[in-house]
Amino acid sequence: MDHPPCNLALKNLCETFLQERDQRSPEALCSLHSEKLRLFCLDHQQPVCLVCRDSRTHTNHRFRPIDEAAQDLREELQKSLQPFQEKLKLFEEVQVKTHEGPGSTHETQIKEQFKKLHQFLEEEEEARMAALREEEEQKRRMMEEKMEAVSREIAALSHTVRATEEELRAEDVSFLHNYKAASLSRGRESYSLDYGE
Repeated sequence: MDHPPCNLALKNLCETFLQERDQRSPEALCSLHSEKLRLFCLDHQQPVCLVCRDSRTHTNHRFRPIDEAAQDLREELQKSLQPFQEKLKLFEEVQVKTHEGPGSTHETQIKEQFKKLHQFLEEEEEARMAALREEEEQKRRMMEEKMEAVSREIAALSHTVRATEEELRAEDVSFLHNYKAASLSRGRESYSLDYGE
């Protein structure tokens, strides 16, 4: 047969194989020696093959296996990327706040600060009023004690004045007999009134 019929199953399988081969990344080969790149030169910071490692170009250089070097460099790059990611996040937050409106965030902050200040002032007022009430109560008690002392003194003086007035009205002989005792008694009362507290 000059033109055999086409095997569709085989044709589809071949096309699938070709597509998968094209999609796979080509194997990395050394541009100088066409060998597989298995090592990474730490001094030149580039992948090399086993022939490159033994060449003059890489004499006394340090090498790592490709997978280890790739992992180390990925981690290093990730660390250096972190500050940029944080800055990006910060800029995005600023952008969102800018879109929210120029005064909305500040307005909220100002309201919160005034609310806290108002609460602080109310608490301060309550504390001072309580202290003032306590002070007034102490003054009232002290005044009552002083008034009681004054009342006692008034009563004692009134008694002394009445007794002295009676003695003054007595007859001369009786007055003279009682004078010395009355003088001593008045002296003691005067002493107790002056130095009693």
